[in-house]
Formats: sequence, structure tokens, C-alpha cells
Amino acid sequence: MTIGKGADWGVEGEVPADVVACDGDRALSMAIGDGRDAVVAGGDMALTIGASVIPGIGDSGRRLPIDLMDVELIRGGQHHVIVASSHVMIHGVRRRGGRLRGEVHWIMNAQYYDGRDLVPRGHPNDGRFEVLSVDPRMGPRQRLLAWSRARTGRHFPHPRLSVRSVKEIVIECSGAIVAVDGVRVGRADSVSVRVRADAGAIWI
Repeated sequence: MTIGKGADWGVEGEVPADVVACDGDRALSMAIGDGRDAVVAGGDMALTIGASVIPGIGDSGRRLPIDLMDVELIRGGQHHVIVASSHVMIHGVRRRGGRLRGEVHWIMNAQYYDGRDLVPRGHPNDGRFEVLSVDPRMGPRQRLLAWSRARTGRHFPHPRLSVRSVKEIVIECSGAIVAVDGVRVGRADSVSVRVRADAGAIWI
């Protein structure tokens, strides 16, 4: 069951022997996407949940359920599905300016991206994800300033930035580069993302 407003998150217990140790977001996705519980030592999800100390097997800990995202990339009639735990980024190819030009989208289950507080109101177990979109009319200097301010979540409000909370989304992106949990996975003409509530668990 996803977390309710004002409710405690997770349950206390003993860290099981089959828990998987992960060093970042992509490893976390692969572990909990296969149905295993995990501990995580680094990355944006670790920062989001405050995983500063990694519990050992048999230690007392708290099991936090989190949502996952099913990400479908479509290009040239080919379909590819990837599981994401933390975020998806979609942006133009580098020779056209990458994140400094055109539309950019961050699809966030974690609160943080690259250590920046992109969606301060996001929560990884609310049954939804946040979509932060950059208007293509936003200039490079404004983008760099907003990126700097995002270290402390001060990039909002901004007329060229929008954020929405949804359970699924389809983004038409005409060959854009797609990165899942910080790892580039290819290019796509269309990206579909759907939340899978309570699909994984992390121990802290």
C-alpha cells in the first residue's frame, strides 16, 4: 500500500539474509526489479530516503516500500522496456546543445537527480511520479542558473519550468537521448512511463 498523508513509512524488522547491496540507482533498479529487497549505498534514491548508514544482514532496520517505473522506448518500430527506480531523463542530442537547447524532461520517482533537489515534493512511494519539463524557449543562461539553484530546490517557481504529478505519461521526442537511472540507454521517438506502486523495497 502506498504511503498516505501523515502516515509512517515502512515497517521495522530484521534485515534478511538475501538482501542485495547496491551502489547506485541502476543497480538498485536491477535488483528490486527482479523482486529482491535491497540496501543502497549511493545514488539519488539513497539521498532521497536518507540512507546514510547501510544496515547489515540480521541488523534491525526499516523496510521501505517504493514504487518502480516501467519505461518503454519506441524507435523505428522497435520496442524496449526498462525498469527504473529513480528517474528518466529525455533530452536532445548533444550536437544540438543537449540539455541547454530544446525540450528536456525529467521523470522522477526519486526527489533528487545528480544530487540536485529537482522535485522537492516528490515521494518514491506515493503511487505517482513527477514530470519536470523545460520549455524549449528557455535560454542556456536561464537553464544554467536554474540548474545551479536546483542544488537546494530553489529553481521554482519559473515560467519556463513546469512540474506535474501523474501515474503514466507518453512523451513524443523524435530521436531524443534517454537516460534511465543515470545511464544512457539509447534514443527514442516515443517514451512511455507507467508507475508500478509498491513494486520494490529498500532497507535502511
